[in-house]
Amino acid sequence: MAYPTLSGKESISVVECTTVFFLLVAIVAALREGRKWLTPQKFWENIKTPNVHWLSAKNSLPWQQIGLSYFAGGMGAWVYYGSTEMGANTRLSWWGVFGYSVGSAAPALILIYIAPTIKEFVGDKNGFSVTDFALSRFGRSTQLVAAFVSVMYMFISLCAEISTIANVATLFSGDSAYTREVVLGSVTMITLLYTVLCGLPASVVTDRLQGIMITGFMLFFSIFLLASNPVDAAEMRAVSKSTTSGFVVMITLILAVISAELFNAGQWQRVYAAKSTADLRKGLALGASLIFFVMWFFGILGVVAAAKYRDDFDNFDKFHYLAFFYLAESLDKGWHVLILIFATSLCVSSVDSIQNGLTSVLYRDILNYGLPVNAVRVVCAALNIGAIFVAVEKIDVLSLFLMVDLLCAIAAPALYLGLIRTDINTFIVAPTEFGTLMGVVCGSLAVIVQGVVLELDGAWTDAYGAVFSNKDDPYAAPPLVHRAWGAFGNFWLPDGTVVEGGGLQAFGGKRTMLTFILAIIFSAFGSMFFSWLDVYFRGERARQPLITIKGDRTGLEDHEEETA
Repeated sequence: MAYPTLSGKESISVVECTTVFFLLVAIVAALREGRKWLTPQKFWENIKTPNVHWLSAKNSLPWQQIGLSYFAGGMGAWVYYGSTEMGANTRLSWWGVFGYSVGSAAPALILIYIAPTIKEFVGDKNGFSVTDFALSRFGRSTQLVAAFVSVMYMFISLCAEISTIANVATLFSGDSAYTREVVLGSVTMITLLYTVLCGLPASVVTDRLQGIMITGFMLFFSIFLLASNPVDAAEMRAVSKSTTSGFVVMITLILAVISAELFNAGQWQRVYAAKSTADLRKGLALGASLIFFVMWFFGILGVVAAAKYRDDFDNFDKFHYLAFFYLAESLDKGWHVLILIFATSLCVSSVDSIQNGLTSVLYRDILNYGLPVNAVRVVCAALNIGAIFVAVEKIDVLSLFLMVDLLCAIAAPALYLGLIRTDINTFIVAPTEFGTLMGVVCGSLAVIVQGVVLELDGAWTDAYGAVFSNKDDPYAAPPLVHRAWGAFGNFWLPDGTVVEGGGLQAFGGKRTMLTFILAIIFSAFGSMFFSWLDVYFRGERARQPLITIKGDRTGLEDHEEETA
């Protein structure tokens, strides 16, 4: 059965009904307090003046809920395209699938080791997001940098997520602008409604349900879909290749995804919500395992698609990023409805986590300075409306994703070297705020200098999202959009690789891998070197924040008081 198989009204109905279902689940969860039901008056008071539990579910969740919530928050409708595209592209194949799977699961494994230390250092009172570690460890300047990177990453993620569910809905119903716009608006505003009304505890309940649904769908659907698309061992061997490009994309994806997810404030909320350190670690291990399992599953489907449609892919009659949907195309209409329900569930699980994450960046200052909660709700709503605009206008999100991943790779080493809080020796000192900021500068300069060495003219994106360093490139499909001038174009990662329809293959260039490696190395080196210089010239004053606001407290001060 060829697409489209649903009408526009049917696609809209499926998406809206699924999203409203999770809205009702969240409201029911928010009306429960322990074993009792809240009165409407009490529920309204919680909305107007939310307490810390409403904002963060702090220290309340067992490991099972942490694991399912982390898993659901880390998934999204994009999984239909991600590792599936890797598996379908014989240039990348299993290395690409493995890289995407490991890269997606690895942040949780890293948090297992660093999150308990950060949570203890920041303290229960001050901890809500990754930006709170930046403020507690260094000061306001570093907090602003971390907030900028975190919000930018989550905003682009939100744009990509709602764009993806709109793409899936229109694939099944035909490319209708009306269907696309209604789906974009419905998913974004309904999830925003229950995020604002019900808080993080209710969102965690929906995550738990979504996590169970996702896992159950995988087990059931994998058997049926693979049985409907039989391929023999010889066909699988023919497309299962170990290539240099695949290995390069594996390394690049691992570096990019880990760096970006360390700034995902939505996932950091799960850290502070864990009941204990043991619950946190077991929950993160569960979340990482489930994420790897799902990503690997979709990667297998991509390889199966490559085996079945090898000639079509080679002749560009079919596109790698649609591999999953080629396998599902022959299924009956009812299956397509089920796939759309599953895609919407994936989307909602990610979108509500992002929305909670966007607001959590400001929670600490809201509580410390008595600022109105509604102010941050307005900011979050504005960002969501902006995301809808980006998606409606079909502004290229992938190239923005590549750039923000690089920004995260620049900032992550400088920030997380702050885990070193005592001098190791005379030359390796605990990073200072000046050193941390200079680490970000050094990582940025490394990217720019590489652009100078490569003699880049700038960066242009074409109609398919591919990035080029020369507007006259014969492979560029007009219209071209100018993104940056000269060496600054290197931030857009125009690696010179011919990319079919844009897509994640843009991670496959050796130049892109080198850019990430240089950014990480120079960020770390710059942070440590300039911290040493800072301490050498300014002494103990170097360990104080560069900028302070009345009422600010750092984790260092709290620890000094505890040990006094």
